[in-house]
Amino acid sequence: MESYQNRIVNGLLKAHAAIEPDEALDKLSREFEIVADHRRATEDDLWPAIWALAAVLERQFSGDIHIRAGLKHALRQPARLSSRCHFGTAARSRNAITIYLGRHPFSQHLNLYGDTRGATVTYDSTLESLERANPVGCFALAGYLGFAALALAAEIPAYRKEFAAPQVSLPSESQELPKLPERGLDFIGLGHLGQAYIALLFFLTPEISQCPRIHLLDKDPFEDGNWSTHILIETQHEWIGIPKAEYLKRRAQTWGWDAASEVKEITWGWHRSERQSELAVMGLDKFDVRRMAIAGGYSWLFDAGLGDSFLRPRISWHSIPADNVLARGLFPDDDAPRPRRQQTTTPFIDLLRDTPGGCGLLTYEAIQASAPSLGLVASAFLWSEILNFLAGRKEQIQGSATIWSPMIPPLRTRRSLQLVTRQI
Repeated sequence: MESYQNRIVNGLLKAHAAIEPDEALDKLSREFEIVADHRRATEDDLWPAIWALAAVLERQFSGDIHIRAGLKHALRQPARLSSRCHFGTAARSRNAITIYLGRHPFSQHLNLYGDTRGATVTYDSTLESLERANPVGCFALAGYLGFAALALAAEIPAYRKEFAAPQVSLPSESQELPKLPERGLDFIGLGHLGQAYIALLFFLTPEISQCPRIHLLDKDPFEDGNWSTHILIETQHEWIGIPKAEYLKRRAQTWGWDAASEVKEITWGWHRSERQSELAVMGLDKFDVRRMAIAGGYSWLFDAGLGDSFLRPRISWHSIPADNVLARGLFPDDDAPRPRRQQTTTPFIDLLRDTPGGCGLLTYEAIQASAPSLGLVASAFLWSEILNFLAGRKEQIQGSATIWSPMIPPLRTRRSLQLVTRQI
């Protein structure tokens, strides 16, 4: 795989934060420290944020990550952190970036910090409440700080900084996972977003709590390039070539979950089986497939999407009934005209353009440049909607947020439910 095919490198090039791959790789060779109060580095407080932040940092950067939180080893985790994550050690590089969770920084040199308690997430401040963090807030905090780290290292300018706020509130009124439906949940699409959803569900489900029942559906096998965005695979390459649904089913079964898998491409006419849940959580990158899944016999669906610009890192999400006309309005055809990305000519771009048939440039342009930190924030907002739904709040929701600069309050719209029977 060429270095420009790495999604993080690709994103920096398209954001003009680097003019050629070697420059991008140099910006990503940073060392990090994650510092948290040892009293809060527990499974029922900030540990999910520590794990999630370390998981995205080791995918976004090539340097070591040092975790200083009074821990000698990882606590309960959905996937093992790599050998580049060290517990109880300090960074050796003067160029290291330190990220503080739930505490103020020791100095003003190359650091970021934030906090979360309950449904509140802060940036550049801490919270005085005695309320503990919950996994949803932890994933949001890790995502915001994970992208802020990327922006700091690559000198990505803040987006609409004038709208930034010191804190945001997640829309969930429930801080715990209500009882799941008897048939569990279906997860459709098991890439960047799908794995963030499942990782967050792992932390929402303590070992002593209920055993989730899940059905996993994806048509694709893992490829080498998936490492940069998929947080439930480990650096040992035993996953390459294995269907995502099968691999993640086996991983979920090691957690004691009731997991089933289906390696299948969703097309028009596909329909869920009667044994599957009536609720689906979608992590798809194509609008057409979203509409196909919505027509597949579910009663309610939860969906999120990621933008492909590091200059405007946007996420969106929906909690919607399975209505085909609504789906057509929300998810247009994938081949609909889209604004062209402004292309700056550089020696590197010219080199790609001069490849036979311009295939190098076509490959470069076809890559969707999403950072795994975006997936954490999207999963937090979507799980907030799932928790609301499971707690009895059946509302049609459309939301969006931009996670840099760094905390712009999200937009969230409730819509009245209208039953429409006409098919697409």
